[in-house]
Amino acid sequence: MVDDSQKSSVRQVHSDTRFPQRKNLSKDTSAPVLEPTSTDKLISGIWRQIFSPVQLSRFSSVMEPSIDMRTGVSGEVFRAINTLCLKYYNQCQSSRALEMIVQAYWIECYEARIAVLRLENPNLSAMEVRMMGLKEACAVLNWKEKDLRNRIAIWRGYKEIKDAGGWASLIFASAGVYRFCKYRTGFGEGLSTRLRHIRSSLEVAADTLHPEWRDLLQVIGQRESRQYHGHPHEWVTLTGSPAVPLSSSYEHLQLPDGFQYRFIDECVLDTSAFGTDDPRRVPELDPDVCLVCKENQSDQIEKNQCSCFPTLFGSVPNPVPVQLFHTSSGKNNGVIARSNFDRGTAIGEFTGLITKGIEGVDVMLGGTRTRTYQIFQGQMGNFTRFINHSCRPNSQFQRFYWRGKEHIIVVSRGVTAGSEITVDYSDHYWKQLSKTCLCGEPCCRFRERR
Repeated sequence: MVDDSQKSSVRQVHSDTRFPQRKNLSKDTSAPVLEPTSTDKLISGIWRQIFSPVQLSRFSSVMEPSIDMRTGVSGEVFRAINTLCLKYYNQCQSSRALEMIVQAYWIECYEARIAVLRLENPNLSAMEVRMMGLKEACAVLNWKEKDLRNRIAIWRGYKEIKDAGGWASLIFASAGVYRFCKYRTGFGEGLSTRLRHIRSSLEVAADTLHPEWRDLLQVIGQRESRQYHGHPHEWVTLTGSPAVPLSSSYEHLQLPDGFQYRFIDECVLDTSAFGTDDPRRVPELDPDVCLVCKENQSDQIEKNQCSCFPTLFGSVPNPVPVQLFHTSSGKNNGVIARSNFDRGTAIGEFTGLITKGIEGVDVMLGGTRTRTYQIFQGQMGNFTRFINHSCRPNSQFQRFYWRGKEHIIVVSRGVTAGSEITVDYSDHYWKQLSKTCLCGEPCCRFRERR
């Protein structure tokens, strides 16, 4: 809790009684929700693949580990078969991406060939010229004309996706893209416009999470240099325009050394304030038992049984499907969700410098009345530093104890893909400020400040 006499602006952690419980499907009486469209599913699949740990590569090699199950499957043998499975999964994904690249490029070459044939045969009709080009292709492919025409319809869909969203939108399209293009179920749902709007955002995520993805284009003789380097959140995405460096979005502050920020995955302890004694640790708690589900907690994946927040603790970490974006409401930067976050699931941990005694700047207050600490995100932290306030938020700050240590996490109240992630900074935070709230909600509590 926060003492009202404290003068620094503090973001407050909500109490456990307001924890957003996951939905009980058997008792769900909420109003029906429209099913996502085919375009929604396609774009969702693209983002899901980009934020996945898949490794795309132009080159493949055959791996033949010595696996012998006749004497039983030992731990070593099981690791080998898992490695083999991962190897060929990545190879399959790469091969599928290469196939779509070539097929989309084939459409360009086919249209170019038709243009040449039309010049060489001015007396032939457009249909006759196309049939001539079709026969040329069938002679090499050894396919029937009908089969090739069916494939051309699908390949043309690949090219349309590539033309609107760039190569990244096609390369990272999920398996459903084949059916999407075969039946053209979503091309009339504003697909091209939506892909153009997120084109640079897709490239930011692809370049920073999969730096080698552009190498796949060498299969058609194209060499594209990487456009975005560094951490995924060192770039601010713009609708329909190239992303800009995070530091450039704070030039208006005219800071002496510019905007400096270091992205970290875990909190850093200020040893000058606490020495080596982490104030987040609660001696009274059993570090091996979860306070919520009472299951065993372990940093070793195979031993952990706590699944309260598996995206953050006790499992394989994956990139969080969020990006920084420039808001249109005067709030400068914000955080946009690229995938759905179901109610009650964790979005990320609030990381920064674990310290104390800071006044006059934004801090997160944690701990207890007798042992408090602050998380300061002035120079280091993660994307949670850029989550904006809303008087009607779709997520909230929450305490969670992992291995006997307090963590402050951002928990979803139901965040949909494409929406801004927001939290309530608390009444106490706003009482210390003379600013006007820009959340724009009808229930805004601080729209008009005296």
